[in-house]
Amino acid sequence: MWTCSLLKSNARQALSGRYWRSFWVCLVVTLLSGGYTSQKLTYSSEEVYGFLDRMPIATLLILLAASLLVLALAILWSVFFLSPLTVGSCRYFMESRQGDSPFRTLFGIFQRPYLNVVKVQFLTNLKIGVGFLLLVVPGVYWSYCYALVPYLLAENPYLTTTRAMALSKALMYGEKFHLFLLRLSFLGWDLLCVLTLGFGYYFLAPYKNATYAEFYAAMRAKALAQGLSSPQELGGFVRHDASDF
Repeated sequence: MWTCSLLKSNARQALSGRYWRSFWVCLVVTLLSGGYTSQKLTYSSEEVYGFLDRMPIATLLILLAASLLVLALAILWSVFFLSPLTVGSCRYFMESRQGDSPFRTLFGIFQRPYLNVVKVQFLTNLKIGVGFLLLVVPGVYWSYCYALVPYLLAENPYLTTTRAMALSKALMYGEKFHLFLLRLSFLGWDLLCVLTLGFGYYFLAPYKNATYAEFYAAMRAKALAQGLSSPQELGGFVRHDASDF
């Protein structure tokens, strides 16, 4: 039976000698996702309304069209790039458990069957998002049910949406509270990162990702032990040699 301390200990061992490569992987993902900013511009509602009221109608229409265009591009960027990149990050950290994994592993998911990964991730995130919009509670519940979908796709990108979601839900049966506690165990580190204006998160990210990879490894072992999946479906992760760098 795994514990939070055991997963974290295994994560630290997996990061030994690989921390800085993992750091750059996490940094790239963070920056491409929009990064972190410690400055926030705040305006009162009166200032916003006054600014908009002084604008000509034509300018407002152009501004609205530009905003819609930016929103559409942001959605496309998230669906076709950031979401698969998350799967690539999962793949990298799972491979790092077994040995050195080259930086290019992060982008390996953009090969065939890339569009299947996009579809599964999109439909999974859509269901979770709808759950948050409806009553919040279903969104939280589904986010834990389908927390392993990116890892399953990282291991087998050919999984269908139905199978990936069903397998993740089966693996998370009885484990949701455990995952909640695992995430909660980083609260102290998160508070320390706040004291650094958020920049500490960049250095904490490899440790978190490595720990969550250990959690998936435990769930993967559970799947094979209980017959929820098979070695044919979950074939494992590639171990790279130094010559692959």
